Amino acid sequence: MKITNQEEKEWLERKGYFKKILLTEGEIKSEGNLVQIVKINPHTEIKPHYHKQTIEIFYILKGNAILFFGDKKIGAKPGDVFLCEPNDMHGVINDSDADFQLLVFKINAKEDDSVLSDM
Repeated sequence: MKITNQEEKEWLERKGYFKKILLTEGEIKSEGNLVQIVKINPHTEIKPHYHKQTIEIFYILKGNAILFFGDKKIGAKPGDVFLCEPNDMHGVINDSDADFQLLVFKINAKEDDSVLSDM
């Protein structure tokens, strides 16, 4: 058994968001799989992109935002779960005044697997 506390992890800054890796593929003992918390600041957007191989499962922890999949926009709130499969164009718009946080389970993640949209 492994116990981890998100408060012990540091936020890593990425393009348009921050993340804390809670469990690495080494800790899970499963290549390409990891668990992280993603924080999107108020009035910030994660641009449209897709992954060639990675599956992502999003569990909304805190705040409200708009998730988009292709041309479909969905209001996301705590408790919602989203499955994003390879080649699903997706992104997030946090148009609120509060942070938006989600737990992300990455399955079959590969380095340089993200492709930005021309949208």
